[in-house]
Amino acid sequence: MPQSTSQSSRFRYRIHNRTSKWMTAAELKDAASSGRLESQSEIQSAGQNDWIPATEVKGLEFPSVEPDETMAQRVPQRHQEDTHPRFKTMRDLLTNFLHSPVAINLVDPTTFEDAELCLVCEDHFEINLPARRVRAFLPYSRIKMIATLETEDDGGANYRDTHRVTIEVEPCEAIK
Repeated sequence: MPQSTSQSSRFRYRIHNRTSKWMTAAELKDAASSGRLESQSEIQSAGQNDWIPATEVKGLEFPSVEPDETMAQRVPQRHQEDTHPRFKTMRDLLTNFLHSPVAINLVDPTTFEDAELCLVCEDHFEINLPARRVRAFLPYSRIKMIATLETEDDGGANYRDTHRVTIEVEPCEAIK
């Protein structure tokens, strides 16, 4: 039975081995009409395991393809809102990568070492530097910049799986 987008459910779509963020029915319709969601995409409703063809979802309208444009000629476009969530604070960004590997220049300003983000608190975060056998408590005021770098592995279903965090801080003399 064809699904409908009239419910107040959350949806996501999958195309070219990429999965979108969860979105409302209105956002799903907008993605279809703008061309981000293609007719050969698959849709999943929150709470469901199955993916269904986008063409079976009532209410979705796809832009028409120009006659001289074949599917082989179309290159999928990545849209920032599909791949880069917005974080309101540094704390929100770091919380998203809790217990993940990060790179940080804690000792030398030009050398980034592998670390694990262990804890994110209101005024500081904690990292584990296994190579140095050190656990460091860093106030947010020491951060110069945080970058999320896309990894080569595109297979992940969410932002955390396809990105790695690099944290540039004011180096600490005490750990040398």
